[in-house]
Amino acid sequence: MKPLRYRLEAAFIATVSWVAGWMPRRVLLRVGSVLARVFYFVAPNYRRTTLKNLRNALGDELPDSEIRRIGLASWAHLGWIGFDALTFPRLSADSVGSIVRYEGLDHIRKAYAKGKGVLLFSGHFGHWELVAVMQGFLGMPLALVTRRLDNPLLEKRLARLRTLSGNEIIHRQGAVRQMLKALKRNLGIAIVIDQDARGSGIFVPFFGRPAATTPTLAAVALKTGAPIIPVFSVPRPDGSYDVIYRPEVEVVDTGDQEADVHRVTAECTAMIERWVRRHPEIWLWMHRRWKTLPPKTARTGS
Repeated sequence: MKPLRYRLEAAFIATVSWVAGWMPRRVLLRVGSVLARVFYFVAPNYRRTTLKNLRNALGDELPDSEIRRIGLASWAHLGWIGFDALTFPRLSADSVGSIVRYEGLDHIRKAYAKGKGVLLFSGHFGHWELVAVMQGFLGMPLALVTRRLDNPLLEKRLARLRTLSGNEIIHRQGAVRQMLKALKRNLGIAIVIDQDARGSGIFVPFFGRPAATTPTLAAVALKTGAPIIPVFSVPRPDGSYDVIYRPEVEVVDTGDQEADVHRVTAECTAMIERWVRRHPEIWLWMHRRWKTLPPKTARTGS
């Protein structure tokens, strides 16, 4: 049954992509936003997960009405950026200044100038896929650390979108070796660190709760000396995005590998939390971020 399902899913996405190719970008974004809102109301399990995560993270600070508003808005934004990805073939270096506007480009350029490669990190915040595609057009191509989609046909289609500006893809299985090779070529490595890292994560605070988080970013930085640069994107009302590169994260090797990895991972995770608090509507609240719990408190998480 899976091969048939995969073909049907691929045919559906191919049809949507064909239709999207004829639609103005602003119209397409609105369609994606509306469809995602509809899905939010007809998919109770996803809605419950979204609201549970929001209440656990922000329930002490915000009234329930605001929690519900943010939950719906986060789904609308997911539909917005999901359909926007269908327009990636229209992007080029000329999109700088129209689709994206930059702040802090000097930080990323100084990092590349060190010649050790760059570790570029963010979360599932704003329009993370657009950030990666557009950096390729800036002449600073990336190797993207990603998880393979279950559907290989959709994975192939997504890979074409992700690499159209010269980027490469590194799949998570066996990623570290490929990351080290890419850094030796002075490439940037793009990695998101805000998903549940079951089995391989370390626990650092995220909204006051221990969250299983990948240690790969910190471990590779300590091993190679490659600079860590945070990047975040925030939408504008006109459909464009501000892409903000932040200053290099200080990484100090004290000789205690475990403590150093934990400290850097916690600092980078705290930075993501600060941005999510500023713009909670554009983070992936529907992801079960706290599913994996520390061994002593293991139970069914959100």
